Amino acid sequence: MNNKINFLILISVLFFSSCRKRGCTDPLSLAYEIDASKDDGSCTYPEDEKKTLVFNSTGTWSQHCGDWGKTFSDNLSNNFSNVQIITLHNNDNFSVDVGSFIQSYLDSIHGPKGEPHFYVGTADVPNYYNQLDSAVSADLLLNSEVNLDLNFMITDGKMNINVHSKLSDGFSGDNCYLAAYILEDGQVFEQNILGTYDSDYVHNNILRTEASGIGSAFGVPIVFNSTGDNIKSYNDVVLEPSSLWNYNNLYVVAVIWQKSGADYRFVNLAR
Repeated sequence: MNNKINFLILISVLFFSSCRKRGCTDPLSLAYEIDASKDDGSCTYPEDEKKTLVFNSTGTWSQHCGDWGKTFSDNLSNNFSNVQIITLHNNDNFSVDVGSFIQSYLDSIHGPKGEPHFYVGTADVPNYYNQLDSAVSADLLLNSEVNLDLNFMITDGKMNINVHSKLSDGFSGDNCYLAAYILEDGQVFEQNILGTYDSDYVHNNILRTEASGIGSAFGVPIVFNSTGDNIKSYNDVVLEPSSLWNYNNLYVVAVIWQKSGADYRFVNLAR
């Protein structure tokens, strides 16, 4: 009888153990699963990695944007794995308010530079690729002051975004802002190339909107907790119809800015 009881107990333990859902059990991870009761090592956290943001002022009407402007963009993407380009379209079909706000800020501190023109963060770079390459290389050598992780999901024409920001040792995190820019790749639309329009031109890194929806170029202020963490969620961000935006080609770039007076300094990003 005792052997039978012990056998039944063993079977019960094995049954309930096998029914426990495995997953990430740490609520500070973006991979956290609320129903998980047994951690399976799937938790993810911000990685200590410095990345660089490059704004590219462009326009489908500009003959040089489709020429050396595209060459500069392609070279950056091919030469640097940790560079994110955001195209700021001016006076064309891809122009949006948040892009205009960013461009207005850049113009206010550097003066109008025309299209194409490249900025590393908000720093002006002359229109020579070797200087652009050097500026990007120098920025990538800086220490990562804030590290980020993100995930997003699109359902029924709306996007939900979660961003985990974590301070690196020695950085206070004062006056930091978080912007969650929604971008799109793979839009086929005409582009002027040295006076001839190419109707099959593929546009990438198109800035579509900023997820906070408050009309800010640099997002919203964030505060880090005692462990140096901040988790920010953007729920039900309304997207344009799928006939205008290809949802399969949308992605999010989370950017940390630090404000000093009226100036914004690029800190780090995650895609």
